[in-house]
Amino acid sequence: HPMRSMQELSVWLMAVGGIFHLKHSSGSDDSFRTFWALVWALQLGTMVACVLILGRHYWFTNQNQFEGSVEGNNPLQEQNDEKEVGSQNISPLKSVPSDSICSVRENARNEGLVLLDGNWYSVGKFVPHHPGGADVLEQYLGADISLVFRVMHRNSDRILKYRKPLRSATSEEIQALTARRKDLCKEMMEEYQQNIEMVTKAKPNMPKNFDLEAFEKDSRLLYQRFLENGYFRPTLLWFIGKMLFTLCFLLLSITCMKLIPSSSVFSFIFPGIFLGLFWHQSGFLMHDAEHHNLSGDERCNDILGWLFGTVFIGVNGAWWREEHREHHAFLNTFDDEKGFKDPQMREDIWIQNKNLIKFYGNELIHFFVNFQHILFLVVIAVAGRVGIMIDSILTERKFRPWTKLGNILHLLLHYSILSQTNHPVSVFIVGALWQSILSLQLLGNHYTKPWNKIYAATEGNFFVWQILATQDFACPIWLQWFYGGLNFHYSHHLFPTLSREYFHITTPLIKELCDKHGLPFVQVGFFQCIGEMIVNFNEVRKEFSKCGRGSVALMYT
Repeated sequence: HPMRSMQELSVWLMAVGGIFHLKHSSGSDDSFRTFWALVWALQLGTMVACVLILGRHYWFTNQNQFEGSVEGNNPLQEQNDEKEVGSQNISPLKSVPSDSICSVRENARNEGLVLLDGNWYSVGKFVPHHPGGADVLEQYLGADISLVFRVMHRNSDRILKYRKPLRSATSEEIQALTARRKDLCKEMMEEYQQNIEMVTKAKPNMPKNFDLEAFEKDSRLLYQRFLENGYFRPTLLWFIGKMLFTLCFLLLSITCMKLIPSSSVFSFIFPGIFLGLFWHQSGFLMHDAEHHNLSGDERCNDILGWLFGTVFIGVNGAWWREEHREHHAFLNTFDDEKGFKDPQMREDIWIQNKNLIKFYGNELIHFFVNFQHILFLVVIAVAGRVGIMIDSILTERKFRPWTKLGNILHLLLHYSILSQTNHPVSVFIVGALWQSILSLQLLGNHYTKPWNKIYAATEGNFFVWQILATQDFACPIWLQWFYGGLNFHYSHHLFPTLSREYFHITTPLIKELCDKHGLPFVQVGFFQCIGEMIVNFNEVRKEFSKCGRGSVALMYT
């Protein structure tokens, strides 16, 4: 595959370039042999990772094909069904499972309809062309998307100009969908209460008589208030300031390499920390760009995301954007038939919620789960940076030449940076360890929160679901830059297109909304969050051991 060929080529280019540099600069045989061993270890690790991942993919593909043949699926019959459905201008939706008991939602889903402001819109034929992903729109078919459509799209009014409603919804249909949303909100609150009791050993206060209609009205008013105040567009001065702030860390890293004597232990500690902060802050700017929150032009945002992500961090920005859109649309959700729906909260080497245990059938995973509460911090610190870089290359959904160009530019840029020091490997390791803090910051916002079935999340109320699956980090004002403003995570998940520049203004207003309607608004310290994550992993491990999944797990229990 061209993607893997480019990866192999980039690794070898880095190896040859690094060896050539050390051979002609240091003149130390020990340094040369050490670097040679590290390069071979990196190359061998890459090859082993490719073999394992491709082998796993091949095995699961064969398993799915085998299970399909056992069930007696007829591919020709499925093709005929698709043609038949297509002739009626309805998208084939058999691939979208639903456990909904609401007949109104099911009928509308099968017809490819969505409810928006009291009108049904036909979007069945548009599903495969949805810019945010076909699966995202499929999962919301038949549901009321009046609020989620607006908060997820920056240009919602412009989109509606090209769409005409099919018909108005009847009062019976609206009442049925509203009643269903109330039931699902109640179920999600019960799941939240059980999950929080497990993690914190304390019973959270939940509303006894939750007024969904009043909450939805206040939510729409809050959105309109933010829109009128211009909170969805950052100012140019803010963007320039953030970009210069990010580049300052790169300059500080190189300055320390030049000024601190190479014999000092600080000659690789300080440059590594500042390099890690450069990656750290570049990640926040990539996040903004791939949310299309930096510029009014989508192509410009994509270029900025490529620059800050693929070139500066080494993480494929386009890959991240595709997965992050699904993360917002399917936050902490799963499907009984297809497994995980939230790709960015899924991990293959640990289980963070008891509802996910049934999706792990690998013996090796069973072994690691028994120690996950001990190992997860070590894994994130040691393999976090390299892991996400490799993951963004191997799991890219679409081959993009400019992504490969960005990978090469990333290697050349960092070869140029690390060539300024006599301790390139040590500087990189310190930077990678420092950047792992970013992973803990982003995972900590959701890891201890409940997981829901996909139909409950998309069919219920979007704001209620996001509030129950999110939490903020409490930190002093002078440290908010370190979290990139994403310590205000309620603001980001309730309004994904909101600019980070205004999170400190919008968060108190969101807290007022939660307090008014009795919904939890959780703010935890960083170390408190780490402690709760350890407790959560340990509780899931205990639940896993009761299931006796696999011989290794059975031996352990």
